[in-house]
Amino acid sequence: MRYRAFISYSHADARWARWLMRRLESYRVPARLVGTRGTYGPIGARLGAFFRDREELPSAGDLGATIRAAMAESESLVVICSPTAAKSRWVNAEVAAFRESGRGDRVLCFVIAGMPGADGPGEACFPPALLATDADGCPIEPLAADARPEGDGRERAFLKLVAGLLGVGYDTLAQRDAQRRNRTLAVVAFASLVGMSIAIGLAAAAYAARNDAQRRQAQAEDILGFMLGDLRKKLTTVGRLDLMRAVDDKAIGYFATLDARDLSDRSLEEQARSLTGIGEVRLAEGNHDAAMKAFREAHARSTALRERAPANGQRLFDLAQAEYWIGFVAWRQGRLDDAEKWLSRYRDSAIELAAMDRNKFDWQKEVAYGHQSLAVLSEARGRYAEAERAMRSQLNLYRIWVDRRPTDLELRFEATNIESWLGSLAMRQGRLAEAESFFFEEVRGLARNHAMDPLNVRWKQERVEAQVLLAEAQVQRGRLPEARASIEFATPLALELLERDAADNTRHVSLGICRWWQAQLASVQSPDDARQAADVAVALLTHAHRAEPRNDRIVGWLARARVQQAQLALIRDQREATRLYLAAARALINTAWKTGQGEDLRLWLARINLLEGELAQRSGNSAVATQSWNEARRLLLENATAPLAFGRLDPLVRALHLLGQTGEAEAHAQRLDAAGFKPLQPWPAIPTMAAR
Repeated sequence: MRYRAFISYSHADARWARWLMRRLESYRVPARLVGTRGTYGPIGARLGAFFRDREELPSAGDLGATIRAAMAESESLVVICSPTAAKSRWVNAEVAAFRESGRGDRVLCFVIAGMPGADGPGEACFPPALLATDADGCPIEPLAADARPEGDGRERAFLKLVAGLLGVGYDTLAQRDAQRRNRTLAVVAFASLVGMSIAIGLAAAAYAARNDAQRRQAQAEDILGFMLGDLRKKLTTVGRLDLMRAVDDKAIGYFATLDARDLSDRSLEEQARSLTGIGEVRLAEGNHDAAMKAFREAHARSTALRERAPANGQRLFDLAQAEYWIGFVAWRQGRLDDAEKWLSRYRDSAIELAAMDRNKFDWQKEVAYGHQSLAVLSEARGRYAEAERAMRSQLNLYRIWVDRRPTDLELRFEATNIESWLGSLAMRQGRLAEAESFFFEEVRGLARNHAMDPLNVRWKQERVEAQVLLAEAQVQRGRLPEARASIEFATPLALELLERDAADNTRHVSLGICRWWQAQLASVQSPDDARQAADVAVALLTHAHRAEPRNDRIVGWLARARVQQAQLALIRDQREATRLYLAAARALINTAWKTGQGEDLRLWLARINLLEGELAQRSGNSAVATQSWNEARRLLLENATAPLAFGRLDPLVRALHLLGQTGEAEAHAQRLDAAGFKPLQPWPAIPTMAAR
């Protein structure tokens, strides 16, 4: 065949036809596909030639010899579909002629406007011949790539069309094409770093010449804007924290060369946004101090800019971002009062911002983020009902927004994130089946995002976190096979992410948590396997703790892992090892307990006391054992609300059994039973407790 395809289109769509032909004829097939076999034969390095000449169309009803010859020498027919194409007699005649040649299965549609499936005037985009029936009277469903923004989008639709022309699956082509683009991106990133160095050098060298320095400064800031904007987004997608850090180091060095007299409003704006991005990278690395310094510098610049132009919404937006991140770091460090102060400022700024322009959807969403942040803080303080009311209100908003914007993956993620929080709040209040349902919806939503954007590592990371939460709900309901399946799905994903970018501290935490759950689930049937998994969890979480010693979440999980080691050592009657593991866990919790007495820290401090009591009893020291169990009971009843927080019930029932207070224990155990809670480890034996 002379042509890969004949492009059929309406004159009104000539601009699209020219663009599509240039893209198709210049497209290079990914190297790993070249030489393989597609549905239509061996795959070459290029697609080949395409025919789109419409200059010699006859005025009569016949297509003409030139057109028919070109169609006969074309492997496929590509139809650019739009309302004008649907009404074009020439496009319809070309489709009909091509199908009459017996190649109806080689007709590919590229939708640029209209509605596929619609039949109303001005909406239908398929010419009538595309909707013809086969010999059996069944409608022939055209294969369409939808280039509309609300469809596949132009680039995704283009790849779908190429896949159809080559006779390969779209996923295969997309993955190979993305691998090629990632390699190119790495080269671009390196070249950008070199370019940044050159630009900074030029700016510094030209400082003495005022006018020339200002021009070069603008050039450097343009490059910097790209590196900290578009390039950062691309590096985030492919999970390259190491390259982002290199970009940030260059930016910080550049800022240090600037004289205060050279800082125009534009320079300050670029610096504020850049510093916010730098803070996010430092936070992902676990460097809280460097992150907080960057966020506070961004806040100082944004505050100065906001004072100069109070009516400028973008400046208020930038200020609000800095307020949020300062509050978020404080929350990570367990400084809840400071976190509430800054997150309240962020919410108030968001409300003011949204009122400035009701048509800017991104600004309206900031209000939702503001309320959600304070709801998360309420959860951390144990105010679960208050947090749940706020979260449910936000979920209703997000469901409306997602319905209106079904292809907005970020929006869908934000909705699933609220479902996740509602799952956690339901579990905190003993509604375990409801919690599992929320977590399952989160898992489903993230799976859809991953399927639509498979090369974005962020969705993989979020899927790991979601599967872990789902597993916890399943464990509490006694659904252990399902919990094992959830963790076994999450663990290889977490390992892959860590191997891809070990500089990202959150990935050490994620894999450490997965290993902790593997140990917890194995402890019931295979203590040796559990011990190995627990040791790996401790190693991973210790690494994360060194990077972020003030992160309460990491402290809590590392303490859990140490307690787990102690439990497994006590099963083997290794008393000295048990004592050392418990001492390490207590040291972690006590340090964090001094700065913020969060609910999770309380629960694990109580569990440490329970195990210390069991160790003392096994060593023959009943008085110390009783003292430890009473301390656990005191912690779990301290600042208690009515009803008692659900998370405190399991350790409290254990403490009461160990103290021989079985009547009081039974009342709390009934609440657990009513919620469908199944303890992973059996309650301490009542007769044994009574004998003490």
